[in-house]
Amino acid sequence: MKTLLTRRFAFSASHRLHSEALDAAQNARCYGLCENIHGHNYRLEVTVQGTVDPRTGFFCNVLELADIVQKLVVDHCEHQFLNDVPLFRGLIVTMENLAARTWQEIEKPLADRGMDVVELQLGEIEQHWVTLRR
Repeated sequence: MKTLLTRRFAFSASHRLHSEALDAAQNARCYGLCENIHGHNYRLEVTVQGTVDPRTGFFCNVLELADIVQKLVVDHCEHQFLNDVPLFRGLIVTMENLAARTWQEIEKPLADRGMDVVELQLGEIEQHWVTLRR
């Protein structure tokens, strides 16, 4: 039987939605007020799956999960302008793109410790969330 475990994280950061592929009028139409620099209190939830080891009673050490995500993603984002964070270089820093890049960054280090990422949720505010699922 596979077991799921979810860990929540939070960070505050700013960003600006802007695409080099669009002209000024298109950017203004597409992103509206979000083309201006603004900030959010982001919420990140990472759900991993594994098989419980009968010797330990768990499939992952939740402290390892927390440490990996914190070091690889959250610490780089906290109180930063996300457009300038190397992890997100070359991206339009939408929730969709931030979530996808976060998944890419944490997937292998977690898998190396027996934790398969099966879902990642990222929210800018309580009303807006993006969900990625395997």
